[in-house]
Amino acid sequence: MRKWWAALAGRYTEPVSVVVMGDSNSEGTGATTSVHRRWQQVLQAQLRARFQPPGVKGAAVPYISASPRMYLVPDDYERTATAGVGESSYGLGQRSATIPAGESVTMAFVGRHAKLHARKGPEVGRYRIVLDGGTPVVVDGAAQSGVNGQVIWDSGMLPAGRHTVQVSRDPSSKATAAAVYPEGLMTYDGDEAAGVRVVDSARGGAKVGDFIGLNAWNWYQPFGALPAKGLLILPWGANDATSGTSPEAFRAGLEALIVLARGNGFAGSVLLVHMPKRGTASEQVWADYRTQMEAIAGSDPDVAVLDLRARIPDQGTPEAAQLGVYVDEVHFTDRGQAMIADQIASAILPR
Repeated sequence: MRKWWAALAGRYTEPVSVVVMGDSNSEGTGATTSVHRRWQQVLQAQLRARFQPPGVKGAAVPYISASPRMYLVPDDYERTATAGVGESSYGLGQRSATIPAGESVTMAFVGRHAKLHARKGPEVGRYRIVLDGGTPVVVDGAAQSGVNGQVIWDSGMLPAGRHTVQVSRDPSSKATAAAVYPEGLMTYDGDEAAGVRVVDSARGGAKVGDFIGLNAWNWYQPFGALPAKGLLILPWGANDATSGTSPEAFRAGLEALIVLARGNGFAGSVLLVHMPKRGTASEQVWADYRTQMEAIAGSDPDVAVLDLRARIPDQGTPEAAQLGVYVDEVHFTDRGQAMIADQIASAILPR
């Protein structure tokens, strides 16, 4: 964890980002009362309570996905879309929106600054961006070749408070450009140059293999563009274990993902999280996944393993039912979310 601790120590002069990749448990699916009860937000609050520099407030949700793939999250997740908006797999978490003519996505945030990340390419139309219901800004999404994670619009400094950003396909787009593909809104509240941020780069339903190989190009450019990445948290396994991914393939996938991250500007620490066992997962496969995680950490000085299974009961056990940890066969209640955040916070604190 020393690279993470060193990055955290630099929080007074640059923002230090914790990036979370994984599946719906990484997204925080199951939180019921507020998006701020997702374990990512709880972890961020705990880190900020101890380490946020004086005078730096920080965005509550640093990255707001434009994708309708964000499912089973509370109604206060600040993104709405018209009925014809689809999903595509560009950007952080391989989550972006597909907005054809006549449709729109609106993202809201509380803060003073925002940047819109989106895809550009030969098939992309012109983005029409409206801040707080004001005058539209049109940005051409055309490019000779496809590229993701591009900052196509910057709000500049705004009055403190709640703001909305509506994105649509401008009518002036070429007829051959059927849609635009916003990925998400990076938001700030005084934390552009200092402080601690937890950035969501997860994708519900994903397996680790969905982020490597030919799929990697969807996310690695946006990931590389994130500033001051100090820690990468990888709580994989729930979907792999129930979809036939062998322990050997699971290890190879994690190793490939780490290589990809490092090849795109990541020089921090990696935390592999062995989650409590999903109810329908094989006991042997789940144990073998932990063995493979430990083998990766044993051969890489910048990788650590946190065994949450030793701290939080498995789904389907009497203890889990008594404690009220799970909302369904795999996802966690607000209480379970907080338990995850508490354990991760304890594991990554400098010591």
